[in-house]
Amino acid sequence: MTTLGDRTAAELADALEVMPDYPHNTGGLSMLDEATLAFGWKYETVGPAQRAFAEARHAHMRSYRTETGNYTDETWNRAMQAAHALAAALRPLGDTRIARCNRPSKWGETCDFPLEDDGTCRATGHTDNPGGNP
Repeated sequence: MTTLGDRTAAELADALEVMPDYPHNTGGLSMLDEATLAFGWKYETVGPAQRAFAEARHAHMRSYRTETGNYTDETWNRAMQAAHALAAALRPLGDTRIARCNRPSKWGETCDFPLEDDGTCRATGHTDNPGGNP
């Protein structure tokens, strides 16, 4: 199964840039947040923009008001500004992908955690090695 986490930096930048066409799409923002998180950990040029995007996304999600039945446009606009800034930070990485663990996990699917530079996975839920992560 292909996920957003399998996309290149440029493909994720493209996805972030079209989000204004999908107002108040909290699910899409959440998936993009998760997919870009490892880029933020690995590349210091991306980290601040990724964290700002995550914060803006959470603020938008918390802006829902039952009396209006919607989220605020102000927090959506801030989330879109952060999405564009993250896209700009990702774009120079071009075809770079984050390698992900394909080992079986105890939750019934592949692990999918981002791999370390040496190819190891930090997760401890692999079923092919009950003792841990090597």
